[in-house]
Amino acid sequence: CPALATKMSDAELAAIVTKDVTERQFLATADFTRSLYDDAATFTDEIDTYTLDKFVIGTKKLFDPTKSQVELTSPVLVNAKEASFTFQESLCFNIPILKPVVSLSGKVVLTRDPETGLFTSYREFWDQSPTNVILSARI
Repeated sequence: CPALATKMSDAELAAIVTKDVTERQFLATADFTRSLYDDAATFTDEIDTYTLDKFVIGTKKLFDPTKSQVELTSPVLVNAKEASFTFQESLCFNIPILKPVVSLSGKVVLTRDPETGLFTSYREFWDQSPTNVILSARI
């Protein structure tokens, strides 16, 4: 229910996003509370920008959730304009036999629509360059 996001307190929204990151591991699984996101939301990392559906499909294909781990390194902060948090993760690529793992850290900013309260964009800011992330790969 889209109206839900505007009626939710900042603390309630922060608690849901925290669960999406820590329990559902959504940066590695794309399993998140879909009702908090606008249908037209975009997802941007240091490599590209994706539509919501492409983010979900691509993330689910790209990573092995049983061998990936995402951790919050800050509380989820929420206000009327955005939600943000810092993270550290080890992502295991779903490449047969090799299963390379890369490690990275950074910040995510979820921009909110002022009228609906829904997230309209997801933006990752990495602490490392994409090249250094790839070079961190271990098998």
